[in-house]
Amino acid sequence: MTKDEYAIFLDKFCNDMIDISKRKNADYTGINADPFANFSSVEQRTICTTEQGFLTRMNDKFERIISFANKGELLVKDESVQDTLHDLANYCALMSGYLESKKHKENAFCKPCGYLKTQCKCKIEA
Repeated sequence: MTKDEYAIFLDKFCNDMIDISKRKNADYTGINADPFANFSSVEQRTICTTEQGFLTRMNDKFERIISFANKGELLVKDESVQDTLHDLANYCALMSGYLESKKHKENAFCKPCGYLKTQCKCKIEA
């Protein structure tokens, strides 16, 4: 594969990844507007942190890829190794988005008084 061929491959891979992410996110989160709802549900159920939930799913994909690398085949034929790599890439993108969202939520509140910084009562962090 040349650099130009790789650029074409990457473009298709990323476009496929976006399409898959949108469809799976709709399936997993339903009518909920939160794109991370199915990941944060593990924290709500006191199973583990949301971040650990992401990492668990990512680890499952790594294990499947390692199995493919070691055996040269996958027994479940309706999910290719490319599908697994798309899923792993999407989990990385989702976790990155979740962490960014969490950072913005944390920065929106004044730590001393607990109000939104725009409605801060103590004016320490406003």
